[in-house]
Amino acid sequence: MFPRSRRGRRRGGRLARGRTSMPKTFTRAALAGAALCLAFQPAVSAADEVADFYKGKQVRIIIGSAMGGSYGIFAQFAARHIPKFLPGNPTVIAQAMTGAGGNNALNYVYTAAPKDGTVMNVPQQHVVQESLLNPAIKYEANGFQYIGRFTDIALVSTIASRTGVKSFDALKTKQYVAGGAGPRNPTSIAPEIANLIAGTKMKVVSGYKGTTQAYQALEQGEVDIAMTSWLTINVVHGAKLKSGDLVPLFALAMQRVKDIPNVPTLLEMAKGEGEKAFVQIYSIGADIGRSMAAPPGMPKARVQAWRTAFQKMLADPAFQEDLKKRNIWLNPMSGEDLQAMVAKVMNIPNDQVAQAKVLYAKILPATLKK
Repeated sequence: MFPRSRRGRRRGGRLARGRTSMPKTFTRAALAGAALCLAFQPAVSAADEVADFYKGKQVRIIIGSAMGGSYGIFAQFAARHIPKFLPGNPTVIAQAMTGAGGNNALNYVYTAAPKDGTVMNVPQQHVVQESLLNPAIKYEANGFQYIGRFTDIALVSTIASRTGVKSFDALKTKQYVAGGAGPRNPTSIAPEIANLIAGTKMKVVSGYKGTTQAYQALEQGEVDIAMTSWLTINVVHGAKLKSGDLVPLFALAMQRVKDIPNVPTLLEMAKGEGEKAFVQIYSIGADIGRSMAAPPGMPKARVQAWRTAFQKMLADPAFQEDLKKRNIWLNPMSGEDLQAMVAKVMNIPNDQVAQAKVLYAKILPATLKK
């Protein structure tokens, strides 16, 4: 039998009724432990649900351009490295769905693809521009659930050295042919913007399936000018850039590319509120860059699992080694920050959007004819 002092406290010589013999320290520890278990249980349950769902599943990362460009590069890197950080470790593959300047893929992911987490997207960087300016598309840029950004992307127009052109101003004196990846793709729109606001004389051929095909056309002499991301130019066409076979002309970006500080941006050439608003709407795609997004309606727990896995992948030494081999650099942004940035741009004043649409209407018929 325990000593009386361990059985309870006395009140007036008698044991206080209703009191237990459990020590206070044990009681507090037990209550704290129980509270911790209750608090942790929903997170554990969510993680288990995600793992149970993805176990044995295959996930497709859809891109809207040819696999050889930077969209394909990042989609394939993600497919290779992110599965080990996702609960349930699903198989992940990259899949190209070309056409309509990338809008076929965006429309599919937004409207027709499963919303359960088995289809993801590396969205075209013009997703905001199309949402605001193109009434025919079926998606809203702020409806996608953004997972994170690999890097920002500035689009840079380059011309073949065989033309003898060394600077942007030369485009104002003679007509040169520019190849673009679809009439509504920025690689086709950007030369037309330059024609409209800066007086250049580029003829745009916009029927190429992707920037890979446009650069093949440049090499074969079908076109003089092609445009793609500065990242892709360095990774895929770096040797031609260093040799001088490709000459940078102008950039579609919010600010000049630091590696080519003498190359102007289209935003610098814009005059008046309408032109500046229009070029800003197009240039913001450089900040969206190469990102990952989930379709609307995907369960929040699975979206969060992808966001967490994305950040872990970026920090993974094996992933970073893959980037190093391809001479690829990162400038990441979290999914939450990217979501907020897209929402801000999508909510710009209506009068500015209206002015941008007027310029868009002037440019689009020109690209559709080519």
